[in-house]
Amino acid sequence: MLDLNTLFYTSISVTVLMSLLNFVTWRANKVVPGTLLYVFYPVVILTSLLCFTGLNSLPIGLNFNLGLGNTLLLLASIIQAYALCKFFEFKHPSLNVFIAATIWLIIAFWWFLYGDLDRHSRILIVDIHRIIEAVFLSYLFFNIGLKKYPNGSYIYLFNFSLLLIVFSLRAVLLQDVNNEDITQSLYFSLPIFMAGILSPMLITTGIAVLCNERRALHLKKLTEKAQKDAELRGLFLSTMSHEIRTPLNGILGSAQLVMNQSNDPRDKPYCEAIINSAESLNLLIDKVLDYASLDQSTGALYEEDIELKPWLENLCLLLSPLAGQKNLNFELRFNLPEQACYYCDQQKIRQVLINLVGNAIKFTDNGSIKIQVDLIHSTVLEHNLRFAVEDTGPGIESDEIEYLTEPYVQSTAGKVKGGTGLGLAISSRILSKLKSRLDISSELGKGSIFSFDITLGLGELSLVEQRHQSSEYLTGLDILLVEDLPLNQKIALEFMAMDEHRVKLADDGASAIAMMQKYRFDLVLLDMNLPDFNGPEVLKKLKHLDHKNQRTPILAFTASLSPDEIKEYLALGIKDIVGKPIKLEKLRQALLNSQSTQAPSLVTELKPVLYDDTATKTLESSFTEDELSSVYNEFVLSARGKFNHLQELLSSDTEQCIKILHRQASTALQLGFNLYGMELKKLERKLLDKKPIEADIENVTDLWQKSLAAYLEDVKRKL
Repeated sequence: MLDLNTLFYTSISVTVLMSLLNFVTWRANKVVPGTLLYVFYPVVILTSLLCFTGLNSLPIGLNFNLGLGNTLLLLASIIQAYALCKFFEFKHPSLNVFIAATIWLIIAFWWFLYGDLDRHSRILIVDIHRIIEAVFLSYLFFNIGLKKYPNGSYIYLFNFSLLLIVFSLRAVLLQDVNNEDITQSLYFSLPIFMAGILSPMLITTGIAVLCNERRALHLKKLTEKAQKDAELRGLFLSTMSHEIRTPLNGILGSAQLVMNQSNDPRDKPYCEAIINSAESLNLLIDKVLDYASLDQSTGALYEEDIELKPWLENLCLLLSPLAGQKNLNFELRFNLPEQACYYCDQQKIRQVLINLVGNAIKFTDNGSIKIQVDLIHSTVLEHNLRFAVEDTGPGIESDEIEYLTEPYVQSTAGKVKGGTGLGLAISSRILSKLKSRLDISSELGKGSIFSFDITLGLGELSLVEQRHQSSEYLTGLDILLVEDLPLNQKIALEFMAMDEHRVKLADDGASAIAMMQKYRFDLVLLDMNLPDFNGPEVLKKLKHLDHKNQRTPILAFTASLSPDEIKEYLALGIKDIVGKPIKLEKLRQALLNSQSTQAPSLVTELKPVLYDDTATKTLESSFTEDELSSVYNEFVLSARGKFNHLQELLSSDTEQCIKILHRQASTALQLGFNLYGMELKKLERKLLDKKPIEADIENVTDLWQKSLAAYLEDVKRKL
């Protein structure tokens, strides 16, 4: 048995609290339909309860207060039903039926209040209304609510189930209503407790949960849309990479062909304008695609165990020759245990370090470049490491630092040195995927430090693949690479870094001699035609100098492999010959032969074709797809111009012509233009033998046009 007065006053307190909470819910979800109506719902109930508490004190009359209170309760149910239908965007005739039934029950209640004076009928009308309300709203939640908002729907369905049970029992079991002690009956007071206290608490909780679920669903849709947009953008960019670059290559090649074949001098400036514009567009596309393609990388990180120090040393083997070309001191400071092993996405970290070190080398003209790795914090399973790249470059203005990781933004020094302004932006976005960030500190005139902290899981050293030591090829040699052509430098450095060779780079004969006097090498890989003097001249000069490599094997690095030239190389003390174009297996074999008594392997197999598409397989390990495309574009664009320059110099500067032919032939052979490259080598040989080549010029020009057409046809076929 529940005291009726206590129930009423408790109901008033709960309803006041319900009004406040519904108002707060509406304030946080103003754009959600139906929430404003829910603010008025408890207000109407509160007014109804005030009518019931003043039954005996108000002068209007007992019956009128009773009728007004029940009418307001029934109207509150219409407000709730309409608010929920607005929330669910439910438009159905059943709502109109429910409203009509409620209005009819209100009229019937007033009839039995003043007309028939039947108390049992009035109580039965309230019970019937509660049952109809519970059935209608349960139908609403079963059909719509559970699909989208299950948690809030469960709360409402629990509430309606209790109301349905309690009011159904009262309608059936409460028969003797004329007794004055009816208010003391459990069947009378329990429904009041349910409708006035428990139900408002459940409804307030339910609408708040519904709004939270709606907001979460909206955020999920926005996230899915953003992910879909990113995927579509990535797909578009990936397609654009091929769809734009391919016709761009066609434009470049076609413009070159038109310029070569046209006899009208007025065509030349137009063709050159097309070529220059297309080349600039190609460079811009490369960087933009590198930056934008990061959006497409939404998958999991490709993590694997690496032994960090050997991995960094291998990376430094690739980068240190580039620093050596500018006479910069390149240093790795590894302040971790020798066998530190971590589980990480090494490709992403490698890309960031290459970008940072590449920038440091680019902007530093004197001094040093340093990579430093420190342990910041450690736990049982993880280490927090700091990678820092420090240079002694010009420094960066303090007000420029915060903007450097934005795309297309360059420092003052960057504007002088050139570039696209995307390198640091790409690095910053990669680090964000690794849950890290790029920190920049700099002092004008002293240099800059680019660093990032990253947490890596400890790897199992037993799972680390030990560095491969093969009896078929050597690893870990100190090598001097003497080569002036950037393409051959990059390929050779990549190949030798794979086998952990420590390489120093010289791009002319004088630099090579100076390094051989200063350092001791296990091997020298010597280009036979350098900008200042050729390979044989280098060897002859070394015989008359005191240097540290008297017994060091020297390998000829050349595409000139005629019988007479081979005899000359061997007579000068060449241990072996590495033919151009460079092949990994042949390079490994030559390095192995150089450290033994093995006879030289001089065979270089070249298919006698206009364009050998298998040449790209050799280059794929050294270049990305975009870089490789740029290499071919640069060669195609410059080939005709350099040959025209050769013709202009032919009568006045034979030495320069030999150098042009040597560089062009080497590049042509490396890129697969075999017949054209071999023909250029013949011209080079003739000039070295002081023979005229004027009669061969036209044939070489025709051969280049055919080679270019074959290349463009191959590009078109691969589409």
